[in-house]
Amino acid sequence: MKNQGFTLLEVMVSVAILGIVMGMLFALSQTLNRTAMGQDAKITAQDEARQGLELIVNQLRQAASASLAGPFPGPSISYRVAGDVDGNGSAVDISGALELLPARTIRRDTDDLNGDRETVGQLVLVDGANVRVLTNGLMPNEDVDASNTLGATEDTNFNRRLDRGIWFERAGQGIRVTIQTQRRVGAQRQFVGTTLTEIVTPRN
Repeated sequence: MKNQGFTLLEVMVSVAILGIVMGMLFALSQTLNRTAMGQDAKITAQDEARQGLELIVNQLRQAASASLAGPFPGPSISYRVAGDVDGNGSAVDISGALELLPARTIRRDTDDLNGDRETVGQLVLVDGANVRVLTNGLMPNEDVDASNTLGATEDTNFNRRLDRGIWFERAGQGIRVTIQTQRRVGAQRQFVGTTLTEIVTPRN
């Protein structure tokens, strides 16, 4: 029996089939990679929003209702919590009135108060000279002209929705807190984000 090699046509067909299979595998791996990056970004955004909301709710539950200051609706809130101001071992003075500590404010760190170079994407609690980071990755406040509508040049994260990042508004006896965080998917132009809302009623 004669040993026969491959003809040029057979080699070319084999190479073409191999090229197609390799191309399909590459495209599949790229799709899986993009999906994984998207899921990772989404989980990170959700974790940031959940952490920030939990800390805000914790703070506002301790606040004195009469001390809540906006303006509402708006992107920041100031409040005061009960504390032993006169050193008598209680947050109530001798006349029975509730003692309140100096005002605290929750807002974007636009002035980089903590010196970490994170500004508008970071939410902080300002308590006198102390600055505590509540969350990172806030969506930008896209309502630049305060029109309450999304202008043609305001959609900075390309999701076709008016986002504010952090928003406080009155809701009966409480405050409705809305927090929106986002993460970029890899090096792409695409962002994924999450929005969480909760109504908080101060205990005092």
